[in-house]
Amino acid sequence: MRFVVSERCVGRIGLAVGAALVLAACAAGGGDGGPAGWSSAGGPAHGPAPTEAIDSVDSVDSVDSARAVRAAFGGAVGTEDLTGFGAAAGPVAVVRQAGAPATTLSITEGEVGEVGPHGTITYPSVTSCLVVTVYLRDGGKVGGHVSLFQVPGKYYSDEVLPAIRRAVGSRRVAAVDVSGAVGAWNPSYLRKAIERYTDGSVPEPTGDAKGIGDVVAKILGRQAKEVTVRDVPDGDIIR
Repeated sequence: MRFVVSERCVGRIGLAVGAALVLAACAAGGGDGGPAGWSSAGGPAHGPAPTEAIDSVDSVDSVDSARAVRAAFGGAVGTEDLTGFGAAAGPVAVVRQAGAPATTLSITEGEVGEVGPHGTITYPSVTSCLVVTVYLRDGGKVGGHVSLFQVPGKYYSDEVLPAIRRAVGSRRVAAVDVSGAVGAWNPSYLRKAIERYTDGSVPEPTGDAKGIGDVVAKILGRQAKEVTVRDVPDGDIIR
């Protein structure tokens, strides 16, 4: 397993720690947790059912609090309709072209998609996210864009890796690349999304590249030596 971590992790850790602490306070307070002027009109939002990536889920009612945190940090949230891919519980947040796999594809937060041999995946505006790209031996790629907080209607952070594994299926894998804001993450977020911590016990970001690589390898059913983890500058990531 290989790791490349830059000094950019420091600022990202600060952002993620702040977001986690605000969310924890919102969950512990029992209210909607929104900042002044924020409303949770429409009631609590409930996301997809838990996947095999986590052992149990106490509640997803804190999604409203997560939205408040995103709003407080000025993060834009997309709500595009997506096409289905394979079997998945709850709203399906996967992108794939009908028929033959796409040759170019943009995968935004909470999405999983696939391109064929010699295809290109673009992960736009990666600032606090991780992107996971599985390189298939036939030249194709399956990728997922993992966000700290769930984008409505798309996958939570603990659902992306199982969705990638389903998409890869039994096909042969050459390598796995994990890139993005390593410093903003705790490996546990890949097993249990921040929104699922309703008791105020959200783990702080650690920037633990090895831990992230180990979790990715385990959930994808790969060997650790196949996984590369690297912190990269903010912006679009192209694989």
